[in-house]
Amino acid sequence: MIAELPRRLAPNARWVWRLHNGLFGAGVLIGVLVFGDELPAVLPWLALLLLVVAVTIPPSLRWRSWRWDVQPDAIELRHGVLRVRHTVVPMQRVQHVDTTSDIVENWFSLASVEIHTAAGSHKIPLLSAHDAEEVRARIAALAAPDEP
Repeated sequence: MIAELPRRLAPNARWVWRLHNGLFGAGVLIGVLVFGDELPAVLPWLALLLLVVAVTIPPSLRWRSWRWDVQPDAIELRHGVLRVRHTVVPMQRVQHVDTTSDIVENWFSLASVEIHTAAGSHKIPLLSAHDAEEVRARIAALAAPDEP
């Protein structure tokens, strides 16, 4: 078995995902209620059940499955519940690194670290804003080319 990566996302990440899932589920529920005359009577109850489940279970599972670590030679990311994705980004491939934060992340004092390579980008989402700045600075320092 592969050793568990030591770092997790911020605990508030669950609340960001709950908010996103809740807004989507509320939209589905409203749509069902608006068009409810033409649909079976049980459908609004199923939409409400979907909303409750989507806000409670997936965010916790998603948070538990997200692990990451920054080593001197590589960045490792592992996430996924039904399909686990394990990504290793060699430090010498890192071109630049950013921290980003949208309005919801700002509200929860969270930020994401985005690592850019020639092949694309990878994200460590929803860290505390302070941790995200530290991780960005550490990756930038480790990825800097050695000066002769």
